[in-house]
Amino acid sequence: MDTLKRIIAVSIISMLPWGISHADAQSDNTLAVAKSFLEAAGSGNGAKLTELMSDDFVWHNEGDKRIPWIGPWKGQEEVMGKFMPAFGKGLTVTSWSTDHSFANADQAVFMGSMSAILNNTGVDTGKFTWAVRVHVEDDKVKSWNWMEDSYAVSKAYNDNTQANKTTVETFYTLLSNPGSEEAVKAFSANTADNWESVGNYSGMNKSKGAFLGQMGYFAKLIPDLNWNIEEMTHADDRVIVRGRATGTPTGPLFGVDGAGKRFDIMTIDVHTIENGKITKSHHVEDWAGALKQLKGK
Repeated sequence: MDTLKRIIAVSIISMLPWGISHADAQSDNTLAVAKSFLEAAGSGNGAKLTELMSDDFVWHNEGDKRIPWIGPWKGQEEVMGKFMPAFGKGLTVTSWSTDHSFANADQAVFMGSMSAILNNTGVDTGKFTWAVRVHVEDDKVKSWNWMEDSYAVSKAYNDNTQANKTTVETFYTLLSNPGSEEAVKAFSANTADNWESVGNYSGMNKSKGAFLGQMGYFAKLIPDLNWNIEEMTHADDRVIVRGRATGTPTGPLFGVDGAGKRFDIMTIDVHTIENGKITKSHHVEDWAGALKQLKGK
């Protein structure tokens, strides 16, 4: 009986080195194939990527569905024809590091950090972590399961703060230069066709055409009109501006002739922005204060 046990034990032991060696060899090969795929993706080598993909390849990358390159993407044609162009157009990688890599049988894992600028907003994600799990079969990558700090990417992709700021600034450029054709064109390009100026609750809102007509009148009446942005606050699709309007009317303003006197007043505007354009501007100006100043009171 003891002899039989020894034979079985020796047999099992003799098998272990081969099993370990076989597993190590597969893991090494898996890591090598996955690394080649990672390098090809990083360098934009489409031919190498296609060569390494299995016919039923799937690129998994979950996240904010508003981002155009969020998948999953299935098959070489979809990955190379849709995902890669969308990803390449969508962001510019500014830093990248692969800090860890390991493999076990047909699975490989890479982990690292990166940062990027989202091209639609120009916002930097800052440095965030990423990881990818790779499935390799017969020297081909079968699946690429990409995981990242999707919050950082989503926040940067949907951060329209700078774009909205630029859009709203054209409104005040027009107010300060009401006689400028260039300012009128910029304002028109950054406001929706059905834009409305809302100054009270009467429902009698000004259309874009009516507002531009008023600006033309102001250009003649108050040639030194200046409308400065003192403070700008962003809240979702709203931009709130505290402004300061100054000017010296050359004639009666709202029936008051200031005889060369200057006014200096506060204004508050709430602009609604949709699809990159101002659709409505609610506004309040201290015109009562302006008239008091023109009267010398």
